[in-house]
Amino acid sequence: MKIIKDPNFRILHETNELVVGHVFEYAYLFNKKNHKEVYMGGFYGDPTCGLIGENNDWCVVCGDTLNIWDSKRGLLSLDDVNIKWGLKIRQQSRNVVELLIDPWSDKGSIWSINIKTLEKYKIRDYKMINEVYSEDLDW
Repeated sequence: MKIIKDPNFRILHETNELVVGHVFEYAYLFNKKNHKEVYMGGFYGDPTCGLIGENNDWCVVCGDTLNIWDSKRGLLSLDDVNIKWGLKIRQQSRNVVELLIDPWSDKGSIWSINIKTLEKYKIRDYKMINEVYSEDLDW
């Protein structure tokens, strides 16, 4: 059975060709055309967000780690304490994403990550330690 048909599969992001999602702590990338699956890794707790590049040549899944699938290099994992607990992700340019790190912690920040070079740098701190939790964040 294809993972995408599992009733527990939760979609994180979808394009015309690919779907990235998870079944509990395990993330998967599914190709709609050839029906192939790529295991994107296991996470402590469920993955929190995912993003597929606009050309369907890379995918990122975040949670306690940041896992990247690249069409040329396969699966990579960035296990860096500074980018643990990514909460939201957005694409800034062809191969650059911005990642919001848990703003309710003392590590709350926004990071830029180049998917192709794996270069990363902190854009700024983003802390909401005394704020009430909300899904809507202006970042």
